[in-house]
Amino acid sequence: MIVLDDTNLANFGSELEREHRKEEGALETAWNYEGSPIGHETGLWIWRVQNFKLIAVPRNQYGKFYQGDSYVVLSSVKKENSDGLIHHIHFWLGLETTQDEAGTAAYKTVELDDCNYFKQLTYLQGGFASGFNHVEEEQEPPTRLLRVQRPKRLEGSRRQNAVVISECPLSYTSLRSGAVYVLDTGSVIYQWQGNKASGIERAKAAEFIAQLISERDGRAEQDSGDHQREFFEALGSEGEVEEGEEEEEEEEEEFEKRLLRLSSSGLFGMKLKMELIGTEKIRKEMFESDHVFIFDVGHQVYTWIGKHASRKERKHGLRYAQDYVKSTGRSSFTPICQIIEGGEDELFEANLEGWQGW
Repeated sequence: MIVLDDTNLANFGSELEREHRKEEGALETAWNYEGSPIGHETGLWIWRVQNFKLIAVPRNQYGKFYQGDSYVVLSSVKKENSDGLIHHIHFWLGLETTQDEAGTAAYKTVELDDCNYFKQLTYLQGGFASGFNHVEEEQEPPTRLLRVQRPKRLEGSRRQNAVVISECPLSYTSLRSGAVYVLDTGSVIYQWQGNKASGIERAKAAEFIAQLISERDGRAEQDSGDHQREFFEALGSEGEVEEGEEEEEEEEEEFEKRLLRLSSSGLFGMKLKMELIGTEKIRKEMFESDHVFIFDVGHQVYTWIGKHASRKERKHGLRYAQDYVKSTGRSSFTPICQIIEGGEDELFEANLEGWQGW
């Protein structure tokens, strides 16, 4: 049985969770106010957790997530062949977020998903309480090196032109010939592209730079990166650039999928156990409505909640998934997506053998 004690979400049912419940008024303020479109209209809304409360993120900051913060995301879409709405509620936990922020975000949401709503997604260092704040706060940002990358897992999907923009170490050793990079010094923004980078990544990097300049009211200029000397001087180091893409992208191709079942037993179903039931060729028939499953596809881990799973299984599925990721020695950045039976999306479906629909 997997140990849960030292996970970020190990506090469900604890004193910390009860403290979050006392702050329920913050939830009302966030999306229950007079004239609120939330719950009635289609749209996307994002809140940042601050002092046990949810603070709305300005729309011009959508798609930027600080590693020191936790976020709640609501997406409301129209139900097919109906006037009704389907609501997807998610939380995103930064690697350096505090335990209280992580717990608050988890308590206020019921589903966790990879943030594929955004045409570009940016992971930045810092957070609300750190020295690095948003660019509109009239302070010179530190020099940052950002990698612009189109994830392989999105190829062939409706989001195949989406990119992820992530911060990487400020050194030439971060550069790869198959990627595009943005070097942001505050006053000058450079675009450097490897000779094997895709056209989509180059175009998205240019769009991102234009957005940064716009956010700073033109108080920054763009350098295309054609002047190699200026780029490497601003970077602070120079050396031979490695061929190819990031190692984790290459390793992703060889990963063996795993499906684990979480089930309850004993008196009143108080005992939980997790067992491996399949590898590599995972079929839809292997998912049972009476249980919770953890589906590891390499770049992401899914928690699949069966319609008739026990209350205990449903409550602890996410905690088991998080500790499973830790037990495999994987990066803390590995996304965990919780899906309720019947709510599977195309990215989930693409990982199943011979998918024909539920």
